[in-house]
Amino acid sequence: MDETGLVDDGLSEMEDILNRAEVGRMALFDGTMPYIIPLNFLYKDGKIIFHCAWEGRKLDIISTNPNCCFEVDQFMGEVSYHYESRCHLDYDSVLAFGRARIEDNDETKVQLLQLLSERYNELYKKPVSEGGIRFTLERITECLCIIIDVFELTGRREVTVDGKRKKIKWHKKLK
Repeated sequence: MDETGLVDDGLSEMEDILNRAEVGRMALFDGTMPYIIPLNFLYKDGKIIFHCAWEGRKLDIISTNPNCCFEVDQFMGEVSYHYESRCHLDYDSVLAFGRARIEDNDETKVQLLQLLSERYNELYKKPVSEGGIRFTLERITECLCIIIDVFELTGRREVTVDGKRKKIKWHKKLK
């Protein structure tokens, strides 16, 4: 770690934060205005996966500019004092920079949607013999599966130690 608190790497810490977060925010740019969307998602092997409807503004933007940023954060503890005011919150956050694309391979789409469903719904984790559900080829017409191929991660952890703020920043190029 250098004097600024930057750690060149921190991949395991950032992946842990991505795997704990339940909601992320995808930022897109249409050439005129930024557009940010909250999403449930799955992080796996340097990819952020989510599902969406077959049409909409985010798909219109992705079709013309697939470059995006995806943000997650997790607040830790209560608001604490900073310079005699209650205004500080310990937190972890990660920014993932990448390019979004629609997954076209039906079998890959089924696998990814199954994993995404398992993350948010216990029924998808159970074996079928115990009432579990599987995402099947017949169901892939229900939605699109979008993948963000992440090429860079940056992260930040801010904590209060002995009344003082401590910042750790991570950076990792994946591709």
